[in-house]
Amino acid sequence: MNAAALATAQIRSALWDRPDGRVHAVVDGGVIPGLLERLQAGQSVGWDCLQRGALKPEAAAQAAYIVELQPEADLTGWLLGEACTAFEGWGVLMTSNRPLLAMREHSRDLAEVRTPEGRRRPWRWWDPELLALLLPGLAPSQLDAFFAAGQQLVCPGARRWTWWQRLDGVLDSQVRERVN
Repeated sequence: MNAAALATAQIRSALWDRPDGRVHAVVDGGVIPGLLERLQAGQSVGWDCLQRGALKPEAAAQAAYIVELQPEADLTGWLLGEACTAFEGWGVLMTSNRPLLAMREHSRDLAEVRTPEGRRRPWRWWDPELLALLLPGLAPSQLDAFFAAGQQLVCPGARRWTWWQRLDGVLDSQVRERVN
C-alpha cells in the first residue's frame, strides 16, 4: 500500500486526472439526511436513484443515488469536505470515462446479488467498510464484473481515502491520508 497525504484540492485534482474523465458519486440517503433536497438544489451534471421504479417518499429519502459531479460545484466541495467528517460512510466515488447512464446501470447491476440458492438480494455495495472486507476476497471473474465499467473506486473518509482499481488484472488499493 502506498500512503500519501492529500489536501482536498489535491484529492479533487486526483479524481479528475483522466483525459475525458468523469466522477460519479454513489451517495446513501440512509446516511445523509435530506440528501434528495440537496441533490435537487445542487449543481451536478445529473443524478438518478439506484433503485428501479417509483418509490414512496419515505423510501426515496432513504435510497442511494448516483450523481455525476462537476469539479468546482458546491455539491462536490461539500461531499469531498464536510460530508466526509459529518457523514462518514456516505458512499463512494467512481472515476471513469463513462457517462451517467452507463454508470447508473452498472451500479444498479452491482446492487443485486444472488445467493447460492439462487435468490436475489439487494446489496449496498457502496458501503466502504463492506468493500474493504469483500473486495480482496473476490475471485478474478467477480473482480472483472465489479470493475467492468473500467472505473476506479474511491472510498472517502474523514482522515483516509482508499482508492481501489484493477491494475494489470489484479486488485490494487492505495490508502491516502487526508490533510486539511
